[in-house]
Amino acid sequence: MRIAVFADKFSGTLSSSEVINEVGKVFKYNNIKASFFSVTDGGEGSTEIFKEYGFKTNENSMMQDFTGKWIPIETLKINKQIYLETSQLIGVNNSANNTLDLNSSCIAKIIDNADILSMGGSKTNDAGIGLLSKMGIEFLKDDEIIQDPKPRDFEFINRVKINEDFKKINKKILIDTTIPLLGEKNAFKVFGPQKGLTNKQIKSIEENIERIFALLGKELGDNLNPFKEGTGASGGLSFAFSEVLGCEVISGPEFFLNETNVFKKINKYETLILCEGKFDFSSMNGKVLGEILKIHSGNGYFLGGKFDYNDVSIFKDIFELGNKGMKNSKKELRNATYKLAKKLKN
Repeated sequence: MRIAVFADKFSGTLSSSEVINEVGKVFKYNNIKASFFSVTDGGEGSTEIFKEYGFKTNENSMMQDFTGKWIPIETLKINKQIYLETSQLIGVNNSANNTLDLNSSCIAKIIDNADILSMGGSKTNDAGIGLLSKMGIEFLKDDEIIQDPKPRDFEFINRVKINEDFKKINKKILIDTTIPLLGEKNAFKVFGPQKGLTNKQIKSIEENIERIFALLGKELGDNLNPFKEGTGASGGLSFAFSEVLGCEVISGPEFFLNETNVFKKINKYETLILCEGKFDFSSMNGKVLGEILKIHSGNGYFLGGKFDYNDVSIFKDIFELGNKGMKNSKKELRNATYKLAKKLKN
């Protein structure tokens, strides 16, 4: 039986390489042979994973993130195109600040440095309004410009003005989810609680963003569509890039699987072990492990922190770390892997 382990990060606890290291130890002890692949959909840690597949650094520089802190930023060269992981600047691990006090405006300073910008792993919930405020669009309360608007300011915005320096840009945007900005299962309802939003705050953001983009659409003369698939990536930053700035949208998982040639290897294995921190609705809607699962024609096992999807039949069996996994991730991952190994050997 040919076995492959595909590991994404366990967000906030383990990187994909750390997951592979722990699973590999247990498999070796149990004399289970397997191939191991780190995978990404473009979110946090994607830069390091692409480097594992031989892609080289294009440039290292210092930039200010969404808190104003100067941090090192790395871009890669991927087949003659410059790749930037935006979560380096607006990622969940960059700040403990309330998401209502954070925005995407810092991304404007590095746009010219990249051809491809990957979404995913952000702590922002500003639908790219911060970015747009630095790209020639003014957001106002009556006649007063709201400088560097953040979600806490959105309720006060009642006017939008397009300046002469506003222009669309020719960039490729990698998205890690097909979830829309607004709608029944939107970016704020699905990802907002993970970023600390309450139900009341989610409703407020939804209402304000729908109203603000209706104003912007009238000014631009465009029918902006916040209900379009994929506009909810990175707290809606993908909406600003695609619907307002005219960028080309590409699936992050498809980009990764094709550029690394991992796509060609998936069905060479009868059994796949898919590892990530949490497998849920979003996993089957634009995330890399969901895409791998759709491609594979054999048996699949889930090994990760938590399984929270309504169809357990998509896996042959499920091995969870449980609540203890947040406190002692490596130990609990090894324990879960021992149970998986026993199953594989039977």
